[in-house]
Amino acid sequence: MTYPQPIGFSDLLGWDDEDYAEILSIFQSQTDLAIADLVTAARSVRPSQARAFFQSNFQPLRLGPAFAGHITGYYEPVLPARAAPDAEYRFPLYAAPKDMPEIWATRAEIEAGNLLSAQGLELVYLNSRIDQYFCHIQGSVAVTYPDGETRRFGFSAKNGHPYRSIGAELVAMGEISAKQITADWVKDWLRHHPDQMDALLQKNPSYIFFEPRHKNGAVGATGQVLTANRSLAIDPAYIPYGLPVMVAGETCAARIYFAQDCGSAIKGAQRADIFCGSGDAAGRSAGAINEPASLTVLWPKGHDLPNGWAG
Repeated sequence: MTYPQPIGFSDLLGWDDEDYAEILSIFQSQTDLAIADLVTAARSVRPSQARAFFQSNFQPLRLGPAFAGHITGYYEPVLPARAAPDAEYRFPLYAAPKDMPEIWATRAEIEAGNLLSAQGLELVYLNSRIDQYFCHIQGSVAVTYPDGETRRFGFSAKNGHPYRSIGAELVAMGEISAKQITADWVKDWLRHHPDQMDALLQKNPSYIFFEPRHKNGAVGATGQVLTANRSLAIDPAYIPYGLPVMVAGETCAARIYFAQDCGSAIKGAQRADIFCGSGDAAGRSAGAINEPASLTVLWPKGHDLPNGWAG
C-alpha cells in the first residue's frame, strides 16, 4: 500500500469524539504559517461550525501502517536557578558562540575542553548536572530566581551533530529493557552512578544552545506558545507546521494535536513528540509516553505535499 493514504473522516479514529471548538480555537490562534490562508478563513468560523470547517477544507492522510510510527512526550522543566554561579548553582545553560560553524565540536569536546568558558555566554546557572542535560533534551526551561521572578529560555542553535539517546545506550548496556525505560528511570540511574555520568552523557554528541524567551509559556519552532496535550513536535520535512494531526497510540487515546515544534530526535513521517506542559507533573506524564502509534495528518485541500514525500 502506498502512503500517505487518503481516508474519509468516517474512518478517522477519534474524530467523532473530538472537541471541535477547542481545536478550532487553537487553529485560529496560529500565525506566520504556509497555510495562512486557511487560518484567516478559520477566524470567521463559529465554534458550532468547527467540525464542518475541518471536514470541508481538509483531507485526512494516513501516514503509514497502523502503529508503525512512534510517539514520545516532552515538557518544559521548571527549575530553581541563579543569575550568577555559586558553590551549588554551577551548571550553566549557554548562548551560542559568535560565528559558530554549522558543524562544531561534540558534546565531549565542548565539556572536556571547556570550550564555552570565559566568553560571557552563560545565561543562567542550575544546581544539577542532570537537570542541565535534560534541558538540552527538552529544548526549553522556565527558571525561578530567589526573589520569585520567573524567566524562560529556549532553543537557539545546536552544534550540528546528530542526537544520540542515552536511554538507548542504557538499553544496549543491559541496564533496562526498551519497554521499561522512562526519563525518570534514566535520571535515577544517573544519580546512582555519578562516576559514570559524564561518560554516558557524552555519548550524545549533540549540544544545544539557548536564548531568552519573553512569552508567557513554552514556545515551539513556529514561535507559537505551546498548548499542553495539543502541541506536537514533528519532522517538518513531512508535516508542515500548523497542521492538525490525529495521533493514536497503543495506550494513548486518539486525539488531534497541532504540528508546532520539531526536535533533533524527531525524524520521519511517523515520529512525533507530544508536549505535555510545564513542571514536574508534566515531566512525569511526558516520561511515561514511549510507544507505537498511528499518525494521520489533516491535509489542506489544494496544497502540495512537502519535499519529504518526493520519490
